[in-house]
Amino acid sequence: MSIPPSEGASAAVSQARRTLTAIGLIVAMTVSFTLLDATAKYATQTYHPFQVVWGRYVFHFLLLLPIMLRKGPLLAFATARPGLNLARGLMLCVVTLLFFSSIKYLPLVDAQAISFITPLTIVAIAHFVLGQKVGPRRWAAVAIGFLGVLIVIRPTGDMHWAALLCLGMALTNSVYHLVTRSLARTDSSRVQLLYAGLTGTLLFSMLVPFVWVMPDAKGWLLLAMMGTFGAAGHYLMAEAYARATPAILAPFTYMQIVWASVAGAVLFGHIPDSWTIFGAAIVMVAGLYVFYRERVVAREAGK
Repeated sequence: MSIPPSEGASAAVSQARRTLTAIGLIVAMTVSFTLLDATAKYATQTYHPFQVVWGRYVFHFLLLLPIMLRKGPLLAFATARPGLNLARGLMLCVVTLLFFSSIKYLPLVDAQAISFITPLTIVAIAHFVLGQKVGPRRWAAVAIGFLGVLIVIRPTGDMHWAALLCLGMALTNSVYHLVTRSLARTDSSRVQLLYAGLTGTLLFSMLVPFVWVMPDAKGWLLLAMMGTFGAAGHYLMAEAYARATPAILAPFTYMQIVWASVAGAVLFGHIPDSWTIFGAAIVMVAGLYVFYRERVVAREAGK
C-alpha cells in the first residue's frame, strides 16, 4: 500500500524538523561542554583536579536528584546491567580527571584537538578488541589523524607532558563510548546520567578530603557551574541523538574546537599558532572521513 503524497511530504517535513532540532541541540552541547572546560581550567588554577572533578559530579548529581526522588531510587536506577553502568561511570570519571588535569597546563584548543582523536581510536579498538572488520580507507584515516595529533603536540619540540594525559583521556574515552553504545540498547539516557553522577560523586567524595581547600563564594559558584554545564551537555547530547543519527551530527561536534579556540583566546589569552590549527584541521578531516566511511559501510551492509 503506497503512502499518499501529502502524508509522504508531511513525514519528510517532520523528519527535516527533527534533524534541524538535533543539529541545534548538538551545537548547544558543544557550547555547554566548552563552558564546562573553560570553567574547569579556571578552577584548576586554585583547586586540585580531584576537588574540581568532585564539584563537577556532586552538582551534576544534585541536579538529577528530583528525577530520582520523583520515581523513587529503586525505579530510577533500575537496569539489567548495573555492573556495566558502574564501569561506564568509572570510565567517565577517569576521562574527566585526565582531561581536567591536562587543561590545567594546556591551552583549551590543544587539548580539544588531541581529544578529538577519539573517533579514530574507537576504530582501532573495535578492530583489535571487538574483532570488527576495518577497511584500508579507515585505517588510512586513523593514521592521518594520529599525524595531526603529532603536529599539535610536537613531540620532538616543546611538547608538554600534560599532552600525554590528554592522549590517555582519548583512549579511555573511546572505551567509554563503546560501552555507551552497548548500554543504549537496554538503558535510557536518564539511567546512564544517574549512574554517571552517582559513581563520580561517590568516588571523588572519598578522594577529595586528601586535597580539600574550603572554597569561597566564587569557588562554590565555579563548582556549581561545572555540574550544571556537564549535566546540560550530556542531556543535550542524548536528546540530539534521539532525533538524528551520529553520521548526521558528527560534523557539528567539531564546533567544540572552534569554541575552545574562542574561549582560550578571550578568557586565557591563548592564541593557537599555525601548527595547532593545521594539526587540528587534519584531526577533524580524518574523524569526519571515518564517520563517512562508517555510514557507507552500514548502508552497504543493509542492502
